[in-house]
Amino acid sequence: MSERLIAIGDIYGCKTALEHLLDSIHPTAEDTIVTLGDYIDRGPDSRGVIERLIQLGKETRHVGRMGNHEEMMLEVVKQRTPHEMWLRHGGVETLVSYSFAGSLDFLPDSH
Repeated sequence: MSERLIAIGDIYGCKTALEHLLDSIHPTAEDTIVTLGDYIDRGPDSRGVIERLIQLGKETRHVGRMGNHEEMMLEVVKQRTPHEMWLRHGGVETLVSYSFAGSLDFLPDSH
């Protein structure tokens, strides 16, 4: 099998769907997978998606691009900007997946 370039977009916290997709394409160490952002928000397992993408980088060539949902979250977490816009666009689900307990330091450094 020759190497492939595979693009995946808009995962939105749906780790199960991501796993099904990866199972169907069977990525190899020679493949390059480009994920196009919007990994988090809306779905039930944003944390699991990020953990799976980190693992994917150990299994194949993974190029990750940040989407507007990651940008919204990082503006709140790192720059302490108002959170209303992010929460309206799925941030609540992301916070739940990280077991948010009131501190904006919930995000592990690896994520």
